[in-house]
Amino acid sequence: MITFILYSVVYFMYCTLFFCIVQKVFFGLYNRKASRQRLTLHDIADIYTHGIRSDFIIASYMTAIPLIVSALSTLIPFINAGTVLSIYNAIISLAVALICVSDTLLYKFWGYKLDSSAFVYLRSLKGTFASVSTTYIVCAMTLVVLCAALFLLGAEFITLKYASLQQSRLSEWWEYPCVVFMLAVGTGILFVIIRGLKIRPNNPSVVYYSKNSFFNHWALNPAYNLIYSLSTKDDFKGKFRFYDAKECDEIINHLFPTSGAPQKQLLKTKRPNILLIIWESLGAEFVPSLGGKADVAVNVDRIAKEGIFFTRCTASSFRTDRGLVAILSGVPGQPTTSVIRYTRKLPKLPALPRRLKDEGYTTTAVHGGDLTIMHKSDYYLASGHDRLVSQKDFPASAPKCKWGIQDGYVFDFILDDIVKKTEAGERWFTTFQTLSSHEPFKVPYNRIADDEVANSFAYTDYCFGEFIDKLKKTPAWDDTLVICIADHGFNATNNPASRSEYAHIPLIFIGGAVNHQVKVEELMSQTDLAATLLGQLGLPHDDFTFSRDVLADSYKEKFSFHTFNNGFMLTDERGVTVVDNVSGEAIEGPDEKRERHGRAILQKLYEYLSKV
Repeated sequence: MITFILYSVVYFMYCTLFFCIVQKVFFGLYNRKASRQRLTLHDIADIYTHGIRSDFIIASYMTAIPLIVSALSTLIPFINAGTVLSIYNAIISLAVALICVSDTLLYKFWGYKLDSSAFVYLRSLKGTFASVSTTYIVCAMTLVVLCAALFLLGAEFITLKYASLQQSRLSEWWEYPCVVFMLAVGTGILFVIIRGLKIRPNNPSVVYYSKNSFFNHWALNPAYNLIYSLSTKDDFKGKFRFYDAKECDEIINHLFPTSGAPQKQLLKTKRPNILLIIWESLGAEFVPSLGGKADVAVNVDRIAKEGIFFTRCTASSFRTDRGLVAILSGVPGQPTTSVIRYTRKLPKLPALPRRLKDEGYTTTAVHGGDLTIMHKSDYYLASGHDRLVSQKDFPASAPKCKWGIQDGYVFDFILDDIVKKTEAGERWFTTFQTLSSHEPFKVPYNRIADDEVANSFAYTDYCFGEFIDKLKKTPAWDDTLVICIADHGFNATNNPASRSEYAHIPLIFIGGAVNHQVKVEELMSQTDLAATLLGQLGLPHDDFTFSRDVLADSYKEKFSFHTFNNGFMLTDERGVTVVDNVSGEAIEGPDEKRERHGRAILQKLYEYLSKV
């Protein structure tokens, strides 16, 4: 009668041990370089001690079906528990393997645990696989098969052992209510482990214990994190409620002035033609004058000296989908979702192209890749671009990488398009999103042969320099403003200690329309580009709620704001504070004022996005 209880207990223990011995060891060894400190036995003991709670939770989820099926087969003899449970084992083995391997391998690129955002990439498998080689995919699939086989082997051994010991019939009438009672107790215990006994149910923060995010991520069970993320709505309403409305307004009102007059007029004309280059992953670490590598973005440095160089610009977020909205709409990146997925909201966001279209500009968005990935085409159109040019619009003979057309070819297209529009007398605004400086970093260039990552940035830098030099020789140059900014930085280490370095990006204004060559050393965010440009054009920016004109007399509270996966960084002239939203603690540079400002910005941001 009690065989099914023993079976469930053993199954629970097996699931827990699998995650402790196989998953955690695999994750820790593969991603060991993500730790910013030397590992000790004490560190590993803490990881297991705190992480076991999430392993218990996911083991409870996994044991629920075996408990119910084995109990029912005890009560109802004709139910073949062995067959049903073997099918269940096969399914759960594949699921566990996919989750464990994906979480481990993707952490190197993402720097956070597997969550529901991964399913967004499955909508475009071509784009998903473009970052990695065929060999990498084959190795990953092999690991999945091996992991699934390993879990299945143990689960089937336990199940077959149970099936051979199971008593098909109960001999006494009173045994039936006893089985039902034990089933209820067992189910109740699993529920308590999953939910917890506190007022609020368990969530991934029950595992978080360290200021080193990698240790927290190592401890956290990936299956639990994925299940939890699926159970929470990707919405904005009611999220990040730290203060009452009045207090939040008092904190934030002076942080984002939407009026004020520019103290410097840096352009020769109020209506230049504008090319906005959004450079894939161009972090300051590749720009020599910003403290980066000496021999990579040499043309960026050369060109920056001829124009307006904003030297202290911080990326709003860590992903392109957030970066696009930050640049064009002045909306900070969201740490738990991305507004670009909410296509119904996109037309209601402020947008530079739409504003300029109202001023008579023709608007175009150009990208050598697939614009269907991450709703890019939806956003480009909603933000006011009349014409979209993507990979499908280029000839089949164009040089390609896995993400699409190489940047050099697209720069040539942009140059021809600029000349034609200028000759036709059009006033134009063009957004160009590059792609060559992205995994797998394969480019038709070999100046830095021993570092393919740096070489890919050097390639786009070469193309950028050639483009500017050619544009200078055309009549279009005199009335053109070229803006160059990164979508986000390049995260080479996934190290939270280098968060401020990762978020540091260049911003350059260059072209015949530039009146002065100057360095602007004001601390600013990527989101401030919109208001700053509109200020130079003499246009209001009051609807760009989170964008500030850093050249205006109203820019007095100088800070930058950056978000990452469920966390934020706020930098002011006094220092840097990085806060993990899951634990609610500052993991770097704790400071009451900066934490207060950052939380108020998140609250106001999510409140704003819930209403648009």
